[in-house]
Amino acid sequence: MQFYFVECSIKPNAAIAGSSSHRKIGFTLVELLVVIAIIGILAVQQVREAARRTVCKNNLRQMALALHNYESAFRRFPAGYAYISGSDYARQTGYSVGGGMEVANHLGHGWGTFILPYLEQNNLYQQIDLKLPGFDVANLEARETELGIFLCPSDIWSAGTFVVRDESASPVEQYAAASYCANWGPASGVADTPGNTSDDVNLDATPDNSAGPFYRNSRTGFGDIRDGTSNTLAIGERTNGPILDLSGEPIGNPPHPNYENVWFAAIRDIDAPDDDHGHMFLFDAEYGPNQARGEGTGADRGIAAPHQSQAQFALLDGSVHSVDDQINIKTYRALSSINGGEVIPSEF
Repeated sequence: MQFYFVECSIKPNAAIAGSSSHRKIGFTLVELLVVIAIIGILAVQQVREAARRTVCKNNLRQMALALHNYESAFRRFPAGYAYISGSDYARQTGYSVGGGMEVANHLGHGWGTFILPYLEQNNLYQQIDLKLPGFDVANLEARETELGIFLCPSDIWSAGTFVVRDESASPVEQYAAASYCANWGPASGVADTPGNTSDDVNLDATPDNSAGPFYRNSRTGFGDIRDGTSNTLAIGERTNGPILDLSGEPIGNPPHPNYENVWFAAIRDIDAPDDDHGHMFLFDAEYGPNQARGEGTGADRGIAAPHQSQAQFALLDGSVHSVDDQINIKTYRALSSINGGEVIPSEF
């Protein structure tokens, strides 16, 4: 192999072509102004988000206080949601039930409805017929009513929107969307034993088998919270936006590509009458906050908060906390149970 060297020489005082004898250092005035403007915009956005989080915390605090007032009046917290099968409901009331709806829940009214009188919404509460199914036309006006107390200002998906349960009905059966859901409790199943459903425990598959405070026909009181009210989650956040996995990719296909969160009731849909759809305003702790996994693994049952890297919760003692979405899953599940006896870190 041969190497060739090319000799070249530059005179000491000669300028290299295309170069300048003076290099520019720093920003131009225009560049500096652009940087300042960007910093200013980011600062304003942070201030606005901080203000929105404060409003959200206040919403959670008011709902927690309403839960306390309800418990004081009835010696128990409101049920997660009311349940009776269509066949039993027809037998007791004479209500016409058919077309496969015998297996459908014929009540559904949930914790959000039951605490209305303690949120200065008694007039709305009086419009609701709790003896009729949530989907009955008599409850149409109430179920379509949007309430600011149930909307986080950081949630860009829920305000002004509805969760549809029967598109074929006239008028369309729909429910005002909301940003908050109550704690069903710890859940296992797909996340722990892939491919094995025999031990699945979650609010959809086992709606009565709950270790948390709110579930189907629950009657939990302060005396049942053996883990302590300051160690037990009450209400968390969920948007109605797209269900995303950890990489930010959408989960699910139509007709269920989004969360389905409301304040009024858990309602069957026509294609799945035996599904209570408790996830319409309850959450379980199979996954940590904002940690949804793939389709078919309970992605719509968890917490999906609109705040970056965190979610806000009201605890059963009435306090409100921001929880990092990287919280240890065992700690998170312990916080969701009422009588697990777990040791929970002071900072979670």
